[in-house]
Parts: sequence; C-alpha cells; structure tokens
Amino acid sequence: MRRFLLGAAMAAVAVTPAIAGAATADEPAVTASSTVVVNEVSTRGPANALDEFIELRNITSQPQDISGWQIRIYGPNNFVVDTITVFEGTVLSPRDNLGQFLVVQGTNLTAPITDNTNVQLYTPSSTVGVPSNGGVAIFNQSGVKVDGISFANPVTTPREGQPAVQQTPAMDQLEPSSARDILSTDTDNNRVDFTLHKRTPGALN
Repeated sequence: MRRFLLGAAMAAVAVTPAIAGAATADEPAVTASSTVVVNEVSTRGPANALDEFIELRNITSQPQDISGWQIRIYGPNNFVVDTITVFEGTVLSPRDNLGQFLVVQGTNLTAPITDNTNVQLYTPSSTVGVPSNGGVAIFNQSGVKVDGISFANPVTTPREGQPAVQQTPAMDQLEPSSARDILSTDTDNNRVDFTLHKRTPGALN
C-alpha cells in the first residue's frame, strides 16, 4: 500500500556530462505516451541529494526495446545537466510482468530495488544529481521526446502541463518520490499525474 506524503511534507514545511553553457530548445508539444513513461522520480532521500533514482515503465502489452534511448536531466534554467544513454540490450517486458521497469539509480540510493531486472547506475556530474527544481525527460533513438516530468515552471522541455510538486530537504526522512498511480496514468499534466509517495523503485506505486 503506497503512503501519501504530501500532507506530512507540507506540515514539515553509461552518463554524459552536458556541454557547458549549452541550452536546450523547447520540444514540440507531444501527446500522452502510449509506450514508455517516466513512472517515478526521487530527487533526494535520507542519505543526501544523491539518494535518488529514476524509474521508467513499459505501459504496453508488448516488449519495448529502449536501447540507446536518452534520459535527459534538466536544471532549473531548462539546461541539460546530464544525459544518460540506456544500455544496449535493454528490453522492457510487457506491463505487469517482471522486467517492466528500468531503474536508474543514483550513487547513494538507500531504498531497495524490488525488481532489479533492468538497473543502470547514474553517476552525476554534480553534487546535486537530479535537481529537485529541475526535470527529467526521455527521448527515443530518433531524438523524439516520449515523456517527461518537470518540478518548476521554467523547466519547459520536460514539463507537461503544470509542474509536479518539488521534493525538499524537510521531506528526506519520509523517503519521498514523485510517482504516477498504479496504472501509470498519463494525462500530460505533471501536477495531476504525479503525487508524492514513499518511494518504491522497481515496484508498482
């Protein structure tokens, strides 16, 4: 059973470095993903800002080969700060089967990964890793944006609709993540699609 964290939080009030100074242009508007989604993102945790992970999920009834796809991590100014290229041979199983997730884990991730069929280590180029006021987007081999999540309005490239709620240091001991519902519903509005929960890498939210 997932535990909602937003109320408690409010009460407690292989990776490639980006080219320095390179900005990314806004991507064209896309429809809701019908293949793979950014399913859950934890930008920080009890250990520190690198106690983090990104989880992708295959939402189809067919295997999805995501070899060579890119996971681009954005800073608060919409610049790409890191680019993660998905390993060759990464095939996500059909939804609701073992291997449906890819978990990209930060260097200090403390949460156990339930389904470790597809796991890739993320070594960030900064001490922040995935910025809590940044965003994450996935691009296929053709360079087309497939899905994304933003945690601030200025982070426009990954953003879909309104930005998701940011994770803060006050939430760290709650082990938070921004996660979709158990169906991985995608309405193209980050604020609607993602809510704060106790993190569950490699498991249904």
